[in-house]
Amino acid sequence: MPRMKAIEAAVKVMEKEGVSVAFGVPGAAINPLYAALKAHGGIGHILARHVEGASHMAEGYTRAVAGNIGVCIGTSGPAGTDMITGLYSASADSIPILCITGQAPRARLHKEDFQAVDIATIAKSVTKWATTVLEPAQVPQAFQQAFHLMRSGRPGPVLIDLPIDVQLAEIEFDPDTYEPLVPYKPAATRAQIEKALGMLNDAERPLIVAGGGIINADASDLLVQLAELLGVPVIPTLMGWGSIPDDHPLMAGMCGLQTSQRYGNASMLASDFVLGIGNRWANRHTGSVDV
Repeated sequence: MPRMKAIEAAVKVMEKEGVSVAFGVPGAAINPLYAALKAHGGIGHILARHVEGASHMAEGYTRAVAGNIGVCIGTSGPAGTDMITGLYSASADSIPILCITGQAPRARLHKEDFQAVDIATIAKSVTKWATTVLEPAQVPQAFQQAFHLMRSGRPGPVLIDLPIDVQLAEIEFDPDTYEPLVPYKPAATRAQIEKALGMLNDAERPLIVAGGGIINADASDLLVQLAELLGVPVIPTLMGWGSIPDDHPLMAGMCGLQTSQRYGNASMLASDFVLGIGNRWANRHTGSVDV
C-alpha cells in the first residue's frame, strides 16, 4: 500500500472528485495543503485578498457550470470564522462548496491556544456537515464523505477542519483504488407523478414555479420543453431566474418578495394549481408564507 502524508491523500481525493481549481489565502496552519497542491500540480489556485471573498469566489465558481465544486482554503482561527458568511450564502442557495481550514495541533485543542477556534462547531448550522478530522487515516474518507454529502439530496456546503499535525502525518492510501461515492438523488414515485399530472390536467389556471434546483441540475431546457408540451405558464423564483427565457411566451413574471414584478405574484394568486419544481415554499419565493 502506498504511503503519503494525509494532506497529500486529501489532494489526490479532490483530484479524483473533479476539483481543478481552489480559492484561498495561505497561512501557517494550512501551508502543508499549499505545499501538496504545488507538488502535485493538478489543482490550480487563485489567491484571494480576504478569506470571506474566497468563500464567495468558490460559490460563484460552483454556480458557473453544472457539476463544479468550488473549494475555499483558509488557515486557522479568524480565517475559518471569516468563511461563515460565504457558507451561509451557499447553504441558503443550495450551492455545494468545500471549505478547508487549518487548525492548531490536536494536543492544543480546547485549551484556548493561539487561533485554535472550534470552527466545526461554529459552522455546523450553516453547512450540511462540519468536522475536525482528528485521525490522520480518516482524512481520505472525510473528503470522500464531504463530496458525497455536497452532491446528495439538496446540495450545500461542507467544512473540513484539519489540525496541522494531522495534515503532516503519514498514512497508507492508494489513489488508484479510490472511487467517488454515488450521490443520492431524490425522485418522485410514479404514483406521485401521476397524481400531480392529474391535478394539473383538472386545473383551469395551472402554473409552474421554477426554482433554483432547475438551474443547479442544468435542466432549464427540459423545463421549457415541459411547459411548452403542457401549455402552462412559468414563473421563476429569484434563484430560478433564467430557467426560462425572459422573452418566452410562457414566461409569466417572477414571484416572491424581492422581484419587483407584480404580475408574477398576481399570476400565482390567480392560479388554481401550482406545480413547484426545484423550489422552496418560503415567503421570499412565494410573496407570503400563507400562499
